[in-house]
This record gives sequence, C-alpha cells and structure tokens, in this order.
Amino acid sequence: MVFMEVDGKKALTILDKAEKSKSNGEFETALSFYNEYLALVHPSFTHGVWFSMAEIYFQKKQFQHALAHCDKALSIMKDFIPALELRIKVYKELGNTISAQKDKALIDQWNKIEQSKWDDPNHHYHYK
Repeated sequence: MVFMEVDGKKALTILDKAEKSKSNGEFETALSFYNEYLALVHPSFTHGVWFSMAEIYFQKKQFQHALAHCDKALSIMKDFIPALELRIKVYKELGNTISAQKDKALIDQWNKIEQSKWDDPNHHYHYK
C-alpha cells in the first residue's frame, strides 16, 4: 500500500481558489483548480469536488461531461443526493426520462428510509 503525502494547506488553498473561480463564473479556471486539487488528495472524500465540476459542465451545457462527473461523485458516495438531483436534470436534458425517473425513485426510497429512522422512537437518532 502506498501512502500519499498531502500538503493540507496547499490543497485547501487550491480548493478555495476553485470555489472562488466558480462563484465568479470563471469556469475554466475553476475546473483547472479542481483538477489540481484532485491530484493532491486521496479520492475517498472528493465527491463534492466531482459534483462541483458536474455543476460547471451542466451550466456550460456539456451534459455528457456533467453526467460523467455526477457518476464519479456517486461512485465515491452512492447516496449523495445532490449528485443524483443534478443527474436527473442532466438525464432530462439528454431526453433520458427513464433514467431520470429511476434516480428520482432512488432519492424517494432513501428519503423514506431516512424518515423512518426519525419516526422510530427506538432508533439511535433519538439517543443522547
């Protein structure tokens, strides 16, 4: 097993630059910073970055890239609802209503499971 040496401050600085660039509508710069960030960190906690990149591609109407980045985010965190919600939008843009409906049903299923935990007074969510 190979361990990565990560410069945390550098990685966070780059991520901050990416977020600021995205907020300013400087999408190409943001994508460049996001890719630089991804090269510096372990992929296990990068689902949010892949999602942010998917949002940019969606705004740029590059739907296949947006879809691929949503899929990557979901491969890291399978129940990342924001990525599923964006993927539904992408599928609709691509005319794939069946896949959009499947993702919507999946979100509904996860929300129902989560609500049942809150509804169960014996679930650990209620323990202090």
